[in-house]
Amino acid sequence: MSAALHIDAVEIVPLDIMPKRTPRIATGVYTYSEKGGWAGRPVLVGVRAGGLVGWGEVRPVNPFVGETAASIFSNLRDFYAPLLLGRNPMEIDGLWHELNRKLPNNPAALATLDMALHDLVGKALGVPVHTLLGGACKTDIPLEWSVNLDDEKTMVAEAVEIFEKYRAPYISIKVGPLDRADVDCRVARAIQKELGPKVFLGADANTSYDTVTAIRFANQLADDGLAYFEQPVPSLGEMRWIRERINVPVMADESVYTITDALHTVAQGAADVIAMKFYKCGSLRRMRDIAVIAEAAGMRANCAGVARCNYIEAIAAAHVCASIPNHAFGAEFMMGLPSVWEDPIISNRPIDVKNGFCNVPSGPGLGFEIDAKAVKKYALERLVVDKKGARSLS
Repeated sequence: MSAALHIDAVEIVPLDIMPKRTPRIATGVYTYSEKGGWAGRPVLVGVRAGGLVGWGEVRPVNPFVGETAASIFSNLRDFYAPLLLGRNPMEIDGLWHELNRKLPNNPAALATLDMALHDLVGKALGVPVHTLLGGACKTDIPLEWSVNLDDEKTMVAEAVEIFEKYRAPYISIKVGPLDRADVDCRVARAIQKELGPKVFLGADANTSYDTVTAIRFANQLADDGLAYFEQPVPSLGEMRWIRERINVPVMADESVYTITDALHTVAQGAADVIAMKFYKCGSLRRMRDIAVIAEAAGMRANCAGVARCNYIEAIAAAHVCASIPNHAFGAEFMMGLPSVWEDPIISNRPIDVKNGFCNVPSGPGLGFEIDAKAVKKYALERLVVDKKGARSLS
């Protein structure tokens, strides 16, 4: 079967789909252009071989990563898609390394193709993607909701509403910048007062604190049940210094993009948990590798990335999360699930929220079905790259 499959074409479709609400974190507001623009838009990719199509999709998070929908589109069209033509899609890892050598440091673009290749191979073999990653080691996944940075009343109300509606066992609040530290403490305590032991509360500073503020914040809230503190400061050295002085687990996020970053984090003793995202490391397998590195060091890993209005990204994350035995806390892809937001381009619902947990996908490949008419409706551009070159399908 492996020898019979060859990649015939790659379809690239940026989509005019955006969240209803613009997220805000301590380092800035996410960037979305007006309707018809490309900023903050997801890019859908289809890889065709032997009559099968594998699909992948990533929405670049700006500010957070340097890639944009436009750069993903052009990198796929000009560099990655031509290299895949005629190749065996079963050779996922070798192809990924070859693509990365061709045009390095574009993890979001690589992640779309990696998802699509895993989806294609899973369909060809008739197995779920998590089987390709070593198999599922759980039947459901606890979820986390990330509360948007806002005024105190709004943040507390959001946390309470989400728990009452979805029973999410983990709720993380965005905190920072420095001048909000007192507000951050009040928000955390107010949420704990409202919800008490029913939730595990986390805090994510997105690098915006300094060491003194981070230590004071964590120690003030440790007795109030703060479950974890995510990326309080930028550097690994500062993270270690904080970790040695607080009794709350520290999670590294912005510090870890690659497996090399994960090794450095372990060597520095800078964190208890490593957060993994597709658009940081570029691959389902790289996420799995980072989890293995963490496990070897006696640490845990967290399948992060909110998958904001991106059901494909949420489903792919669920496959990875299902295969990780040392997963910590809740999975952040909750915002891409149908109970929260209905993805117009997906016609079935393989996973969803139920009492704060998500089921593990069971169908072949990633397990979702594309609505071709909806893709055409939302497409900003439709391009196919095959042996005839790159041409528009619009």
